[in-house]
Amino acid sequence: MAGSGHAPLREDLEVLLTVRDLEVEFPVGKGAVVHAVSGISFDVAEGETLGIVGESGCGKSTVAKSIIRLNDIKGGAVDYQGNDLARLEGEELRQLRPDLQMIFQDPISSLNPRRKIRQVISEGLAVWGDEKGSWSQSRIEELMLSVGIDPKFGERRPHQFSGGQCQRIGIARALALDPKVLICDEPVSALDVSVQAQVLNLLEDMKKRYGLTLLFISHDLSVVKNVSDRIIVMYLGKACEIGNANELYENPRHPYTRALLAAIPEPAPTVDVSEGDISGELPSPINPPAGCRFNTRCSHATDVCFTDEPEMQRVGDSDHYLACHHPVAVSINGQQAV
Repeated sequence: MAGSGHAPLREDLEVLLTVRDLEVEFPVGKGAVVHAVSGISFDVAEGETLGIVGESGCGKSTVAKSIIRLNDIKGGAVDYQGNDLARLEGEELRQLRPDLQMIFQDPISSLNPRRKIRQVISEGLAVWGDEKGSWSQSRIEELMLSVGIDPKFGERRPHQFSGGQCQRIGIARALALDPKVLICDEPVSALDVSVQAQVLNLLEDMKKRYGLTLLFISHDLSVVKNVSDRIIVMYLGKACEIGNANELYENPRHPYTRALLAAIPEPAPTVDVSEGDISGELPSPINPPAGCRFNTRCSHATDVCFTDEPEMQRVGDSDHYLACHHPVAVSINGQQAV
């Protein structure tokens, strides 16, 4: 699919969520708009964890919020079990909301400071009752225990907990309605490293216990690699590389992916630390560059990069897809890949 960033799944996987040519814009006055997401496409298989990575402002959180319709969608489709969430309104959309829940980026501000945490966790159950889950105090206590919060603290308010504890409360709230898809928007970026590991382990445990499908969003490729089955790398509203987590880490082909990997404390073995030194500022999403959107900061850019948008193409025989006119050759087992 030209310019769409779409990479098909392996045929042996059952697709649960499909995003096609998603476009999201925000008006900023005087006829100008922010092109937050510009035609991104991907599939999420049932039971997998799909990571979305990229620097701040690339559109990761906008994609997440658009899937659950917290943002208006300009174009494209979001198919969930035969329902186009981009087109649904009113009661039809409301009936599907419990199936797709979200853990928000700021663990403290995402909780109502006036409510006790028992009320925070049980709000969804109070609305839906037994229609979407068991509405009982034992159910609330079960959720609190599952995320490592002692039920005796249920009468406390959010300000009486640490950031890591608030994130655990947010996870319990998201799990209350037994969702099928859990969207994690930078769930550990505001936490200390030691607490990050605890929350990541908790998410992995919850995925196994409740049979969840995860969409995990982060700007940190090292974190995403450890929790994801596949990864999408985004830049300025577009997908530039998609692939299996290990494959993407060991065989990064897009200059931007390589720059992200070079910037982490222990870079991937196939990238040089110097590749993390990309020059220039992120272009304005109000007036993004023509052609490849990374052309203003890419040392490999040629004339074609400034005029033609690269199409998403498969790399070899793997489930690895790339949108780049000049993919970087890497050495694999002593042999040069092209």
